[in-house]
Amino acid sequence: MQAKLRAALLRPLSIICLGLVGLGAQAHEPGAHVHGAAVLRVVVDGNTLNAELESPLDNILGYEHAPGTPQEQQAVKLAVAALRKPGGILLPTPAAQCTLQKVSLASAALTPAMLGETGPATPPSPDEPAGHADLDGDFSWQCAKPEFLHSLRVDLFLAFPRLHKMQVEVAGPKGQSAATLTESHRTVQW
Repeated sequence: MQAKLRAALLRPLSIICLGLVGLGAQAHEPGAHVHGAAVLRVVVDGNTLNAELESPLDNILGYEHAPGTPQEQQAVKLAVAALRKPGGILLPTPAAQCTLQKVSLASAALTPAMLGETGPATPPSPDEPAGHADLDGDFSWQCAKPEFLHSLRVDLFLAFPRLHKMQVEVAGPKGQSAATLTESHRTVQW
């Protein structure tokens, strides 16, 4: 039930955020799949921090199909380990004492088992162009001192060098905002 509530809050707030900051609807239109770029939606609600990642699979693995070689299978294992590591790639303000509670990963090109998930495979999205696959990630933290939570450092660029730019949308206690992160500017503040 909590996941459904979080999802119900996350989508409308990120849509509001998009409208308010003038990013437009193109981020959700077919064809928005851009190699080297990703989208991160962040929602701060009391002591809970949620982040939703949408990235072309190429940014993460260097390819966008089911792994066929041992090298491709190893790339999946390394990427999943990096994405699931607490304190690894998404780092909330240290003073807020946030603990990673949950990571969910999905991709139409990868089986749930490859991603450390259970359940049926993710069907291809009708919005994804043929031959292109995304990786979607949902991350959730509980923060012991949410009054100190004011930023998220995004070290995805360090773990996945094919990623060069990230649009970040934030819905938090001070309202909505947006930022563009790069390899040299990896922290979003609110």
